[in-house]
Amino acid sequence: MLAAADPVSIASLNWPSAGWYATLPLWPLLGAVLSGVLIALRRRAELAHWPVVIGAGLAAVVGVALFFHIPQLYAAARELAPPHSHSHATVAAGVHAKGASTSAAGEEHAVSVSVADPGFTYTVFNWISFGAAESLAPASNRWIAVNFYFDGLTGVMSLFFTLVALMVVIYAVGYMRDHHGHPEPGYERFFVFLGLFIFSMGMLVYAGNFVLLYLGWEAVGLCSYLLIGFYYGRPEAAAAAKKAFIVNRIGDLGFALGIFCLYSFIRPYCQPGENPLDFATVFKYAALIASADSGFLGLTQSSLVSLLLMCGAIGKSAQFPLYVWLPDAMEGPTPVSALIHAATMVTAGIYMIARCGPIFAASPLALDVITVLGLIGALLTATMACAQYDMKRILAYSTISQLAFMFVALGCAAPHAGVFHVFTHAWFKALLFLGAGAVMHAMGGVIDVRRFSGLRHVLPHTYAVMLVGCLALAGFPLLSGFWSKDEILHAAWHRHWLVGALLLACAGLTAYYTFRMFFLCFHGRLRLPAEAGEHPHESGPVMTVPLYVLAAGAVFAGYLGVHLHVSASGSFLGFLAPHGYFHSYLADSTLGAAHHAEGGIWLAYVSAAVALAGILLAWRRYGAAPQVDPDERALGPIFRLWNAKYYVDEIYEAIFVRPLRAAGRFFFATDNYGVDGAVWTVSAVPRVAAFALHFFQRGALQAYAACMVIGLVALLWLWSWWAAVPG
Repeated sequence: MLAAADPVSIASLNWPSAGWYATLPLWPLLGAVLSGVLIALRRRAELAHWPVVIGAGLAAVVGVALFFHIPQLYAAARELAPPHSHSHATVAAGVHAKGASTSAAGEEHAVSVSVADPGFTYTVFNWISFGAAESLAPASNRWIAVNFYFDGLTGVMSLFFTLVALMVVIYAVGYMRDHHGHPEPGYERFFVFLGLFIFSMGMLVYAGNFVLLYLGWEAVGLCSYLLIGFYYGRPEAAAAAKKAFIVNRIGDLGFALGIFCLYSFIRPYCQPGENPLDFATVFKYAALIASADSGFLGLTQSSLVSLLLMCGAIGKSAQFPLYVWLPDAMEGPTPVSALIHAATMVTAGIYMIARCGPIFAASPLALDVITVLGLIGALLTATMACAQYDMKRILAYSTISQLAFMFVALGCAAPHAGVFHVFTHAWFKALLFLGAGAVMHAMGGVIDVRRFSGLRHVLPHTYAVMLVGCLALAGFPLLSGFWSKDEILHAAWHRHWLVGALLLACAGLTAYYTFRMFFLCFHGRLRLPAEAGEHPHESGPVMTVPLYVLAAGAVFAGYLGVHLHVSASGSFLGFLAPHGYFHSYLADSTLGAAHHAEGGIWLAYVSAAVALAGILLAWRRYGAAPQVDPDERALGPIFRLWNAKYYVDEIYEAIFVRPLRAAGRFFFATDNYGVDGAVWTVSAVPRVAAFALHFFQRGALQAYAACMVIGLVALLWLWSWWAAVPG
């Protein structure tokens, strides 16, 4: 599944441009800072987007350049590597090879690679000390560093997340304005948050150790909280932001515990100078913890670490049972939804599992759990999407379902297929959300498909790009979603026919609910809500141009994963075979070489037929955009159950939220009346005594003199009495 790439050594190879590539996260951060400076200087709000747009653009340039440079680097390394090399080399980022730095102040920028670690670690500077004995001693030289990890997976993630993020930022320039072109309140703040969001995702993708990964992980969560709650004056938005933040804390607790366990398990094997949390070190010793007992429930160390890390992925990638935050996240501005669903936050969990492939591959238990949870999430949310009316909410449930497909791919030992679907999904899901935003913009904020129809007459450009996006999501043949989804179906079927059959049914539901939404929105007679005004129209070029760029990705991105091969039995349509450049590119990563089971091309035709059947069924039932939902009439209580989302939120409210709130109130009362009451009671004794004695302090000198005389007489009497006591 995740076999290591062919070992290479770059002892005689220089990579001076690594430092330039390492600047990718810096540009959006710099843009966010400059936008903040404009706010502080009280400049015009219309200028606030420029630093972030330029920063995102520079990050995209770096990401694209890195994507194309990594294969050249590996090719050069293989040419220079001696046969059967088993060394771990360190190469300076200058003009010749140097050793690693021994100084905390003057850390040398270095690149390293090992046979167990197919990637390149670029160290920027040493950051956190393990203590003088380990970090400052020349024999140890162990630090937690700010280092970046480069391999094929880094290149793929950098390519699509920076380009999609750039399109979203440009689109937001037009979306965050009213119909007169005036910026919304908080316009400047919004772009600052966007820049921070892109920076956080860049740090997460580039991280070369688990500490930096965790910081990027949490920063992404913080930025999502700020952006989902952007309209914090609305109670729904504030509640959605809190829900997203709190639900993710549950998963992140497991993620943090997994990192702690990994540190404890790897540390005994580390040599001087090796950080137990560096990816290079962890992957080097991953095989040693595969069979070691963790001492907890009979789990191996790999299984315990994998299950705990998986908790973080379940929360961040909105999988069952922690998916409930993502549909409510639609309360944020639409560009935020596109960024979260397509390019940043929800892809982080898939990326983390793929990045930690050597750990998860050693735990069949973890892979089985990932597969089962993915199947449950895919089917559960696909049926929910069939009964929703809010366009963004339908797309939100489709995101959860598609992420579940990726989970199943990871669990079925097909990480290349999972990452391929992450790549293609980013393009068409960003397109669909931004297209829904264009509809919402034209309809005066209305997004309920029951309140309008026939919009193809007034929004022809949006209609065209939404059609492309819906076809890609539905798995229409020859579009990007078809190629990546088919690989997952193939892997699932190869794992077990039941897994493949369930995913195939879910694919049919995806095509159905996607075009149910599309037909209700764009077909039928023209109906407009009052909020749309008298003359709704297309958005300006700043919003439509990114849609066309994303539409191109939705059509052509999938062709990176296929290759020309004329074969009646091994190719789709006789000339397009799976496993193309994309998969060979990812061979130089922690995913290793892809293992493709031969045969099974028949499943591509079945998948295409299922997608077409779902689209045709949606056309038959919703092609005229009926105002009375035919599914609600036909399915009755089942439809209402789907519309109510299986009452999962209500169940969670009853089982978890209310008891925890009651426990919180109990503990608050215990603290307020129990602990504080006891303290108050103890302090009441001197207070009462002081209250009683204060009557003797009246400020009258004659009273003080009388008290002194009385006291003196009492002391003399006591002394004389004591002297008269016998013995």
